[in-house]
Amino acid sequence: MTLRTGEATPPPQAHAEEEPGRGKRRRVVARETRLQQQEEEEEGEEEGASSEPETRPRPPPATPATAEEPAATAAGAEARAQLAINIRRMLAVEAERRGRIAERIGVQAEGPILTLEDTFCDIDDGSAKSQVARKVALGVSQSIVSLSSFAGRKRIRVCSGFVIRWNDSTSIGTILTSAALVRPPCGDDVRVEVFLPSGDISICQISMVDFHHNIALVEVTSNFKLQEAVILKYIIDKGDVLALGRSYEGGLLMCSRGEISNRASIFECSELLVSSCEITMAGTGGPLVNYNGHVVGINFFEENQTPFLSMAIVFKCLEHHQIFGRIIRPWIGFWFTSIQMVPLSHLEHIYRKFSDVDNGLYISNVAEGSPADIAGICQGDILMKCGGKFLSTAPEFGAMLMDKCKETMEEYDQETNGDFSAKRITVEIVIKRENDGSTIEKTISAGLIEEFNYNRWPTPIPSYKVRRDTIGREKGMIPKFVEY
Repeated sequence: MTLRTGEATPPPQAHAEEEPGRGKRRRVVARETRLQQQEEEEEGEEEGASSEPETRPRPPPATPATAEEPAATAAGAEARAQLAINIRRMLAVEAERRGRIAERIGVQAEGPILTLEDTFCDIDDGSAKSQVARKVALGVSQSIVSLSSFAGRKRIRVCSGFVIRWNDSTSIGTILTSAALVRPPCGDDVRVEVFLPSGDISICQISMVDFHHNIALVEVTSNFKLQEAVILKYIIDKGDVLALGRSYEGGLLMCSRGEISNRASIFECSELLVSSCEITMAGTGGPLVNYNGHVVGINFFEENQTPFLSMAIVFKCLEHHQIFGRIIRPWIGFWFTSIQMVPLSHLEHIYRKFSDVDNGLYISNVAEGSPADIAGICQGDILMKCGGKFLSTAPEFGAMLMDKCKETMEEYDQETNGDFSAKRITVEIVIKRENDGSTIEKTISAGLIEEFNYNRWPTPIPSYKVRRDTIGREKGMIPKFVEY
C-alpha cells in the first residue's frame, strides 16, 4: 500500500496471545524507536527543513509509559520543590539572625572585623593574698578605663588608663594613658574612644602627648561623675603592687600582682622602674597601685615584667604642661641606671674600686661633646649627689632636673618666656671617679630643650584575636568566625 504524504503508519496489531516476556521486549523496542525518531527530527531541523510537506513517513505513536514512570517523575519534582523551599527558609532565618547580631553589637554590615585584645588576671586563685588584692582592685576600679585608637574603621591600639582629674562644672574628666595609643602608625585622622567604668563608650579629645616619657592625656565628657585616682607623688622603689587595666571589649577589669624589683628595663628611658607584674599590651597605660590603693606609677608592656614610670615624674611633666604649655627638660648628655639594678657580672668590676658604694647612679654612657662630656664626666663614674641630696634611684635624679628647669623658667619674665633656647641651667653634682675611686664635685651647665622623642621606645604591633560569634546562636550549633 502506498502511503500519502503526512500519513502515519498504523501501529502493528497486537496478537491475542503473546509469548512470555514479549510485552517487555516490545516496550524496549518502542523506547529505542522513539529515541531514533527524535534524533532524526533534530537532524532534519538542523539541515534546514523548510515548510514544504514532509516526504518521509511519520513514526508510529509512542507506546504509553507504565504507571511506575510518571509516579517516580512526580515524586522527584516534589522532592526538588520541597528542597528549594527549605533552602529559602534557611537563608531567611540566617539573614534574620545575622541582622539581630549586627544590631546587638552595634556594627554595620560594611564595618570592620571585630577583634579582641588579650586580657590578664592572676588574683582569682582563692588565696588570702588574692582576697586582699581583689579588695584593692575593686576600690580603684571606678577610676580605670580602656581606650582604643582607630584610623577610619581600622583599630590601631588598645590601652588602659585612669582618671586623674574631674571637673564638676564642665563634666569633663582627664585621663592619663600611654602615648603608645597614638604613636605611629597613627596618622592625623586618628580617633580615640574610651570605655568608661559605667559601660559607656565615648569619643575623647587628646590634650597632651609626650613621646619622651611615653605619656598622654585625653579628655572625655561624661554624664556620670568619674572617680579620680589617688596619686602618690613621691617615688616608691620597693613593696608589693598591683598592675590594673580594663579591656575595651566588654570592659573587663584586669589585675596582676607582683612586687617592685631591682631590674633594669629594656626601654631607653632612664627613669623607668620595673615590677614583676605580668600584663598584656592592653594593660599599657594602666595604673600601678600599692596595697593602700594609691597609684605609684603608669605601666608599660614588656615580656615577663612591667616597666613603669613613677608618678613623681609624671606629676612633674603635668605641672610643666599646665604652667608653660609644654614640657621642658635639660640636655645633659649621659645615660645612667641605679647601682642596685646593675647586673651582678658587671657589679663585681665596680665593687673592686667602690666596695663602699651601695647607692648612687652608674653612668653607662656619655655623649661626645655634651655638657656632661665638657664637664669631665666619664663612663663608669658613680653619681652620688645632686644639689646636696644623695641619690638612690634614677627617678629621683630625673625629678630634680625637672624641678630645676621649672625654677629657671619661672625666673624669666613674660616677654622672654616664649624663647628659652639660649637659657641654661646649672646642676651641681658629686661623683666618684671610675679610674681612681676619688670623690669630686662637678658643675654641669646644660641647655633647655623641648624635644619630645629622643628616648627610644619600641612599639611592637599588637595582635588582636578575631571575635568568635556566639551571640544569638542556638544550642548545639558550631561557633564560627564572622566578618561584617
